[in-house]
Amino acid sequence: MGLIVPRIAIARGACWIEDSRLRFSLSLPTLRRPESRDPYAETFELARLAEEEGFDTATIGHHHFMPGNQSDPLTFMSAVAARTTTLRIGTGIFLLPAHNPVRVAEQVATIDQISGGRISLGVGSGWWPLEYQVHGSDFRERGARMEEALEILRLVWSEEETAFDGRFWQFPELTVHPRPVQSPHPPIWVAGVVDAAVERAARLGDAWLCGPVQSLGRAKRCLDVYRAATARLGRSDDWILRRFAWIGVDREVITHQILPRYIDGLLEHWRESAEDSEEKALFARLDAAESIPAEEIAADRLLWGTPDDVVGQIERYRRETGCQHVHAAFGAGMPAREEEYSTLGRFEEQAEMIRLFGREVIPAFQA
Repeated sequence: MGLIVPRIAIARGACWIEDSRLRFSLSLPTLRRPESRDPYAETFELARLAEEEGFDTATIGHHHFMPGNQSDPLTFMSAVAARTTTLRIGTGIFLLPAHNPVRVAEQVATIDQISGGRISLGVGSGWWPLEYQVHGSDFRERGARMEEALEILRLVWSEEETAFDGRFWQFPELTVHPRPVQSPHPPIWVAGVVDAAVERAARLGDAWLCGPVQSLGRAKRCLDVYRAATARLGRSDDWILRRFAWIGVDREVITHQILPRYIDGLLEHWRESAEDSEEKALFARLDAAESIPAEEIAADRLLWGTPDDVVGQIERYRRETGCQHVHAAFGAGMPAREEEYSTLGRFEEQAEMIRLFGREVIPAFQA
């Protein structure tokens, strides 16, 4: 079988267009200096730098009650939108089932207006019951809530004077204002690694968000489920490959100083949210006191090393999956501790990684 290269439906201005180029996006870390009059200035500067260096999209995550995480990503990304001109913005991921989807529709449409049609909404279910409990939702119902919330978003963005009578949300005829700029609506990216979630992305999303915890093998099995579902439904099989990342000029320093510390932090966080059999098998090996080199764990889960290393890793991912959109999360995924900001690497390191990736990795895929 030949390499499958999917077409990408990308929103530009008021409508979506087809684009087959390899695109790159990144996660913005929440770098905050509370003593400053502009406490998030460093994160805003990283967004501007990403725009300059050729990244297509910048996203930010979403968690409540966790230091170093963003509890209100939509408000935050509206500020990013106001400080950029061409960079697309998004969430990766927003905990949609825990929140009222009509309110989310209003917020996202407002940001679509502010940005001139540059927002994508990446959504997922999360893994922490407290976030649901506090917002009046039941974590055990997150799958059904996600289904209904996605239906509502697509409905109120696409139609006016429309009503809904569901299991969790009901409303009479209404029209959400403002109306979104993008047509038919801002792209919805749906995360998930269990088969039901992947199939949901095929049915109700505009793209599937893969990873970033899952190995390449697991990602490929999910991709088989996703492509089978989109083919059956006659829908586009667009998807985004997310990977945690660390890039630098000295491979020895990364291998021996950065990577072990990074992998240790990632494992601590992954243990909290592990749901896949492959992840659980990895922790079983570790719990049995097996010594697993950081390089083995990183081999098909991270983008790491020098620019040449990262180019080779992306080439492998593209060769084996046909991916057309790669999302790098530099130093992200660490445990929620205030001193770490849930990200390894302060502003200077983050900025240098964005520059290196933009100047030496992205151009390798633009020919």
